[in-house]
Amino acid sequence: MSSTPTDSEGGSDWEGEEAMDVMCQCIFCSKELEQGANAVLEHCTVDHEFDLMSFIKERGMQFYLCIKLINFIRKENVSPSQVMSAVSPFPWEDDCYLQPVIVDDPLLQLDFEPTPADSNPSSHSDVDLGSQLTDMEKQVAVYKEALSRAHVDLESMRSAVQAIVLDGEPQSTSDSSSIDLDSDGYFHSYSHHSIHEEMLKDEVRTETYRIFIERNPELFKDKVVLDVGCGTGVLSMFAAQAGAKRVYGVDQSSIVYKAMDIVRENGFEDRITLIRGKVEEVQLPVDKVDIIISEWMGYFLLFESMLDTVIFARDKWLKDQARVFPNVCSISLVALGNKYDWDSKIRFWDCVYGFKMSCMKEEVLRDASVTVVDQYSIISSSDTVKKFDLSTTGVSDLEFEAYFELTVQSDTLCHAFAGYFDIGFEQVPNLVHMSTSPRDEPTHWKQTVFYLAQPFQVNTGDLIKGSIRCNKIKSDPRSLEVTVSYELDSFISESQPIKSQQKYFLR
Repeated sequence: MSSTPTDSEGGSDWEGEEAMDVMCQCIFCSKELEQGANAVLEHCTVDHEFDLMSFIKERGMQFYLCIKLINFIRKENVSPSQVMSAVSPFPWEDDCYLQPVIVDDPLLQLDFEPTPADSNPSSHSDVDLGSQLTDMEKQVAVYKEALSRAHVDLESMRSAVQAIVLDGEPQSTSDSSSIDLDSDGYFHSYSHHSIHEEMLKDEVRTETYRIFIERNPELFKDKVVLDVGCGTGVLSMFAAQAGAKRVYGVDQSSIVYKAMDIVRENGFEDRITLIRGKVEEVQLPVDKVDIIISEWMGYFLLFESMLDTVIFARDKWLKDQARVFPNVCSISLVALGNKYDWDSKIRFWDCVYGFKMSCMKEEVLRDASVTVVDQYSIISSSDTVKKFDLSTTGVSDLEFEAYFELTVQSDTLCHAFAGYFDIGFEQVPNLVHMSTSPRDEPTHWKQTVFYLAQPFQVNTGDLIKGSIRCNKIKSDPRSLEVTVSYELDSFISESQPIKSQQKYFLR
C-alpha cells in the first residue's frame, strides 16, 4: 500500500493512508475511480466544480459533521449547488447520516482533521477559540435534540405496548394536544419516487388542482403562496405559472431536494423557494402569506392527519383564513351489497385448503379495507356524515361522531358500508369540485370499506340508521379508529330486528 503523497508530490495532506488504492465512487455521479478517494476529490473539483476539502475547511466542520456530509450527499442524491447553498442548520446535521451509505467507503477514511499548519493561530487568525466553542455548542444542541426525540419515541412505544397489553387494541383519544405527529417513518415513506408517481398519475387529483388554479388566475396574480407538503412541487409551479409573485413550498421529506431540481429545470427558481422541514417548526422568510394550497387528503379524508398541519399553517401565516384551498370537504357513507367481495375477504377463512381458520376473521374485520368499489354493488342512497369549512375548522373538529340514514334501493344482502370524500374550491369566481365516490372516476384514494361481521337482509325502501365515530389512535395519531353503529328500520314486519356495532382501524 502506497503512503499518502505530500503537498510537494501533488497530493492532499487531508487524506488518510487507507483511502488511496481502492475503488471509490463519486458522491455526485455513478462514476467509480480505481485510484481511490484522492481521485474522487479531484474528479469532484474538476467535473462537478465542488472542492469537498475546501468546503469543509471554510466552514470549520468537525470530523463527525464531515462524515454526515458525505453520507448525506450519497443518500439524498443532492447536487453540488444544493450543498453549497445550504444554510444553518444544515440538512446533513441529523445523526441518521452517521450511517454509511457505502460499506467501507474510502471517502469516510479520509483524515478530516486539519494539519498543524491549518490549526496554527498565526496562519488562521480568523479562527479563534470563541468560534470553535460556538461550533461545539451547536453540536451539543444537535445531540440534545436527538436525545429528546429518542425519549419521545420511547414514550410512544411504551404507550403503544401498554395499550395493547391492557386493552388488546390501540387507544383512541379526543385530546388533540397530547398527539405527537413527529413520525420519521411517515415522512420517510414520502421520500421515494413511487408514491409521488402514483399521485401525479392520478389525473382526477392533479387536474382538479390545475383546473382550479388556471381558471382563477386573479386569485394568484402577484400574491404570496404557501404550498403545504409540496412534494415534487407541482402545485407550487401551477401557482407560479398563474402569476404568483412568490411561492414557498414546505416538505419534511427528502423529496424536496428533487423538487428543487424540478423547479430549476422549469425556470421557476426566481419565484419558488422550497424549504425542508416540518411546517410546525420552520421559519418562513415572510410574516404572512395570501394563499395556502395543499393536497393534504388521506384515505377516508382524515387518515395521516395532515389536515392538522394545514390548520396550523393557516392560523400562523394566512392573512385571510378564507384563502386556504381546497376550502370545503366532506365525508359520506353508502351501503354495499357484494357477496363475492365479502366471501373472498371474510368467508374465505372458514375453509382454507380444508382447514378452519375462522379466528382470522376477527383480525380481518378490524381493519378497514381501502379498495375500489364497484358502483353496481351500491345498494342505498348516500349520506354526508361530516362537513368541514377549512376557514374555521379546528383540530378538535377532526375527531367526531355523526349520524347517518341510508335508504335501501334493492332487495338484497347488506355486506358492508363504504366511506368516501369530496373536496371543493368554493367562494371563487370559477368553482371546482372533486369526488372520490364509487360512482365517479377512481382515484388513488379509492374508497374505504367497512365489512360487516354478519351480513343482513334488506329490502327496497328500508332505512339503515346509525352513527359513525372517528378518532385518532393515541399510540399512532396518523391512524384512525372508526366505530360504526347501525340498525335496520324495515318495512317488512316479520323481519328480525337488526342492530349492531363494529370497530375498525385505518392504519
